[in-house]
Amino acid sequence: MPEVNSERDKYLWIYGESGSRSYGKRNHGCNAYPLVLDLRPKTLLDVGCGKGNFVEWAKGRGIDAVGLDFASGYGVQADLVNMPFPDNSFEMVTAFDVLEHLKPENLQGGLDEMFRVATKWWVLSIGYGPSKIKTPDGCMQLHPIATKDKEWWTPILSRYAIIEKRGATRCGNPYLVCKLQK
Repeated sequence: MPEVNSERDKYLWIYGESGSRSYGKRNHGCNAYPLVLDLRPKTLLDVGCGKGNFVEWAKGRGIDAVGLDFASGYGVQADLVNMPFPDNSFEMVTAFDVLEHLKPENLQGGLDEMFRVATKWWVLSIGYGPSKIKTPDGCMQLHPIATKDKEWWTPILSRYAIIEKRGATRCGNPYLVCKLQK
C-alpha cells in the first residue's frame, strides 16, 4: 500500500485500483427513499456520495440532485469542510454514513458547511461503531469518531436543527431527519 499522508489519500487509495473495488458502491441511503419523497425536496446534495447511487435515484424522481465526494470520482470532487456551492444552494443535504469519517477537529466545519448550503433539511445516518478496511499491510481505520454514540451526537446536531428519528438504516439505527433552524 502506498504511503497515506491525509484522509483524502486514504480514500483515494480505497477507491483506486489497489483498494476495495466495492467501497462506495453501496447505497447507504436506500432505506431513506420514503423519507426523502415525503419531504419533497426540489434540490438535494448528497455528501459523501460514493459512486452516486443515491444521487441517480433522486434524479430519477425529478429531484435536481448533486453528489459531493472527495475521492470517488463521481460528482463534485471537494471536501465537506470546504464545499464549492453558494449559500442556500439545496433544500436538502443528505449524508449517509459520512460524518463519523471526519476527524474530530473537522466536524464543526463540516456541519457548518452543510448548514450553509442547505435551506430546509438534513437526512443523515451515522455509524456508531468501528469500521476498518483490509489493506495489504493489515487494516486501516475509517471512522475517527467511531467511539461516539447517539447521545454524543444529539446535542451537536441540535445546534443546527430539530431532530426527528425515522425509519431504520441498514444497521438498525434510525435515520435522522433534521429540520434546520434558520
